[in-house]
Order: sequence, then structure tokens, then C-alpha cells
Amino acid sequence: MAIQTLEELLSHSADVFQREQSLDNTKDIDSASALWSSPPIASLQRRCEERTDYRHMCSYEMRETIGGESGVIGEGEAFVVNRSKEGILLLMALAPHAKQFIEVRISLSGWRKTLSIFEPRWTKARQVESQGELYLVGCRRKFGPRNYLSF
Repeated sequence: MAIQTLEELLSHSADVFQREQSLDNTKDIDSASALWSSPPIASLQRRCEERTDYRHMCSYEMRETIGGESGVIGEGEAFVVNRSKEGILLLMALAPHAKQFIEVRISLSGWRKTLSIFEPRWTKARQVESQGELYLVGCRRKFGPRNYLSF
């Protein structure tokens, strides 16, 4: 696995985003597959809304439901690479597993924050020079956004 700098990784994600925006949905998906290595082509076929570049830090809690009880199994800071009406692409230090949810909190301005809950759909590990192994995580919205004030 090649080691990248964080800037190279984000630049690559921006390039992929630009290429996806220019693709026509009527084109053959197989001919477009040479344009990028992440996310998988299957996710392009499932994506039904336009993504927008959105580079912000957020806090998150990874949750899992066990025996009807929801518990936090990991938390930290993540970087939002892009988003759409129903999804988000995160760059984070923890790799989510099946049956987990990610509670994402994004600061809007001042005391205002927004909370959304996402289901991870795919994860791709990336070696980043200054950070070690990070994960690109494509997520689908399950709940939110919900605005609130943080004190």
C-alpha cells in the first residue's frame, strides 16, 4: 500500500469528485471505472444524488446496538471530505464495522451544531504519511440533521 500525504489524499478525493460530477449517468459505468480507484463502482451505481465538496472537521461517536442497548464503542475527530443530501464521505482514524452507526456532530457557527446519524456503507484504508493508517468511509444518512446549541 502506497503511503500518501494528507494533502495528496484530499487532492485525489477532490479529483475523483470533479470527475464524478462530469460523468453523464447514461454513460457505460464500465468505461468510467478507469477514472478512479475509490469508491468502488458499485457505489456509483447506488448513488442517486449529487455530492458537494465540504471540507470540515467534525466530532463523531461510533455506536453499536447490543441486546437492545446502544453503546459508544469509539469516538474522535474526523474530516468531512464531501457530502450529499443523503450521504457523507469521512476520513477517520477508526474503521467502522457492520451493524454500527456513526453519530456525526458538525459545528455551524458559534454555539450552533448539527447532529446526524449515518450508516457506514464502505471503508477503504489509506496510509497517510503524517497520520498513519486512516480510513475513507462512505456513509448513508439514517437520521438528521438535527440542529442544537452546545454550551
